[in-house]
Amino acid sequence: MIKNQTSRYKTWVEVDTRALRQNFSAVQKLAGKNVSVLCVVKSNAYGHGLVETATSVLALRSFREGGWFGVDSIDEALLLKKAGIKNPILILGFIPKPRLAEAIKNGFRFALYDLDVLKESVRIAKKMRKRALVHIKVESGTYRQGVMREDVPRFADIFRTHKSILIADGIYTHFADTENSSSQYYKEQLQSFTAIVSLFEELGVSPRYRHAAASAAVLMYPETHCNMVRWGIGLYGLYASKDVQKHAINSLLIRPVLSWKTRVAQIKTAPKGATIGYDRTFTALEPMKIAVLPVGYWDGYDRRLSNKGSVLIGRKKCSIVGNICMNIAMADVTHVPRVHAGDEVVLLGRQGSEEISAEEIADKIGTINYEIITRINPLIPRVVL
Repeated sequence: MIKNQTSRYKTWVEVDTRALRQNFSAVQKLAGKNVSVLCVVKSNAYGHGLVETATSVLALRSFREGGWFGVDSIDEALLLKKAGIKNPILILGFIPKPRLAEAIKNGFRFALYDLDVLKESVRIAKKMRKRALVHIKVESGTYRQGVMREDVPRFADIFRTHKSILIADGIYTHFADTENSSSQYYKEQLQSFTAIVSLFEELGVSPRYRHAAASAAVLMYPETHCNMVRWGIGLYGLYASKDVQKHAINSLLIRPVLSWKTRVAQIKTAPKGATIGYDRTFTALEPMKIAVLPVGYWDGYDRRLSNKGSVLIGRKKCSIVGNICMNIAMADVTHVPRVHAGDEVVLLGRQGSEEISAEEIADKIGTINYEIITRINPLIPRVVL
């Protein structure tokens, strides 16, 4: 049945819903019944498919009854609403002022860290006679988005003055380096966050939800859990770093959710001395059997994998040869018997006993597993298994 589903595609992504739900249930058990879980589905659910991922998680009753979604933009939030999702949605990223009205009208929660945006939100909420539900983003040491401690009194004054329409639904911060177990900087950040929360409370603003821990801190530092955790990369079965995987508390096991596949478009023989691809960066030292693959850097298969990456064909690892093109890549299948045009190729995932992981690809091109999965072109079909 899966083969029939994918036979029309030249490249596609498969999403394993059993693994996805297992990863959610695992963190829910770890966090405990008094801690809400916000599933981060921003950036097309880290490449897994925004709506496909959200609707798959919603199949779990435990999520439907208390789970949240976190997105980056108003557009992502609207896509979830259009898909019929009624669970709370928190917009974590920047919202242009002309679109604040959409967030307020639709009842989305949104990150608030700028005084001018706060004032504009009040103005719009008054005009619409709707409540603005915000999560105050606190600066605790990353120097990205966030309310500075010295600005807390001015923020709190506006919240107190407009408490009937301006609802501080939550308050949160983000850690800088919890992926590194040798660093204790998170303790300074947690202390700073706690102090700012207390200051807001002293000034009459007491948000209901407090969250600081994203996937790495969730797995390593239970003291950071507060009453909500943000489950991002962990939801997709990947660890934020090798350090996190090694030191995760309770040895929490999560499974990768995503596989990325393509097909063999053509098989050809390159004679000894032939050069392969643009710029002639690879020369055949012996006659070689080459598989032409209909996938390239437009799809998100990084050009830095040229002459460096591997794919799985016929349950064997095959080296990428030549420069990866916009829509085409080439692989050495000299050692693979009985390979034909149309055969399935695994770019990321398992085939038989072999596996190509996001971490392996990331190591080869000097980046992190997050980038490998999130940069898969969103136009590529996501097939839910």
